[in-house]
Amino acid sequence: MKRLLPALLLPGLLLIAAAHASAEDDAAKYVAFVEEHAATCVLRNATQIQVRSTHPTRKIKVWLDRYHMDVGTGDRSRSELAPGAEPEPLGCSRSATGKQEWRIVRAIFAD
Repeated sequence: MKRLLPALLLPGLLLIAAAHASAEDDAAKYVAFVEEHAATCVLRNATQIQVRSTHPTRKIKVWLDRYHMDVGTGDRSRSELAPGAEPEPLGCSRSATGKQEWRIVRAIFAD
C-alpha cells in the first residue's frame, strides 16, 4: 500500500503544479486600464483611458476591442506593453455620443 500512495498522489500534484504555472503565464492579469484627466477628454466630461503592463519584467502583447455604448465597434487594436513603461493612451471614456471602453481580447507574453 505504501507504494501505491505516491503513485496516487502524483497526478494530483502535477495538476496543482500545472494550475500554478498557468496562472503565472496568464498575461491578461498583468494588463491594467488607467484613467487620466486629459484636456481633450475633460471637455466631454470624460477621462482618458490608457493601458499599461503591471508585470515587473516581461513585455506583453495585448489585443483590445473597443465598445461604444456597450456595443462592439469592430475596432481592434494591438499594443506591446513594456514593463515599467508609461501607459499607452486609447481614447476618451466618452465620445460625443456616449460611453466607450476597451476590453481585452487576448494577451500573451512577448518574450
